[in-house]
Amino acid sequence: MARTTFNNGGMEEKKGPTFFKIIKSGFNTEDLRIPPKFRRHLLNELSDRATLNLMDSSNSSWTVDVSQTEGEIYFKNGWQKFVRDNSLGNFEFLVFRYESDMQFSIEIFDRNASKRITFPDVRTHRRGIHTQSCQSNKLKEVKEEEEDYQDNKEEEAATLHKTFTSIVGQNFYNLAVPTDFSVKYFPLGYYTIVLKNSEAREWEVSVVPNGKDASCNTVKLSAGWAAFRRDNQINSGDTCTFELVESKTMLVHIDPK
Repeated sequence: MARTTFNNGGMEEKKGPTFFKIIKSGFNTEDLRIPPKFRRHLLNELSDRATLNLMDSSNSSWTVDVSQTEGEIYFKNGWQKFVRDNSLGNFEFLVFRYESDMQFSIEIFDRNASKRITFPDVRTHRRGIHTQSCQSNKLKEVKEEEEDYQDNKEEEAATLHKTFTSIVGQNFYNLAVPTDFSVKYFPLGYYTIVLKNSEAREWEVSVVPNGKDASCNTVKLSAGWAAFRRDNQINSGDTCTFELVESKTMLVHIDPK
């Protein structure tokens, strides 16, 4: 079987067979059925495990169980984690390309048919953080001065206790940060922050521009927000108060409706 080669996280040759899946309201996150006409590509190499390789700069991969039921083939255990980790949203769609040996390459496209760009993990380190402006797709490293870590944390704790409150809507995958708070405390770009609940458990959540072009001036919580919402049983209509306790850490107070 012909293989696809890769360069910089992208597909160069597209010779492997493909199928696609559209994410719709009520999408089953427990398993994914392989289209019947696609099964013939797998029969000679079928096994009980498959690897899903996300074709972007993160080069992430997931292992899923493969199950056969009444002649149908499904991705089972592990598929839910793929859905959760990638915060798949309504009307996004996935293109699956079969390489060989139960290896699948996957590209994710948004509802406008634009390929979703996932940036490398950019959790804050003392040596620098990565950001991206709305006008550029090039990641820029911002060097930070070496400072005494403990003094810096104490200063943050004293000065950065800022809050905003949001009534959670029906969008399970994103939460917009209010304009005033966004402009003051969240620089435009693509990076990761930490959300803490009242039990001090932590979740990493991506921050991305809340706009489609260079005119965007606010941000939203994206990948990881769905996991935080699910794990904390946050429903539509609940009120969340976000308290900025460090430059990239927020304590979330949850008030059920």
